[in-house]
Amino acid sequence: MPNAERLMQSYQPAKLELTKYFFFTGKGGVGKTSAACATTVSLADSGKSVMLISTDPASNLQDVFGIELDNKGRLAI
Repeated sequence: MPNAERLMQSYQPAKLELTKYFFFTGKGGVGKTSAACATTVSLADSGKSVMLISTDPASNLQDVFGIELDNKGRLAI
């Protein structure tokens, strides 16, 4: 199994009990949106309540989730 695949298998954010906030930072093009979306989906799938906020003016969250986003927020159950 490739090293990256093994690392992703061991990353289980639903089992983390260290913090209730995650911040994804770094320079452009490093996968912050992808990592944030994957973490959000993983936590939501495990039954956690999650709020995903992007302050990136070039954010493509709507492309990732395939829905039109506005500044009102959205409750998904």
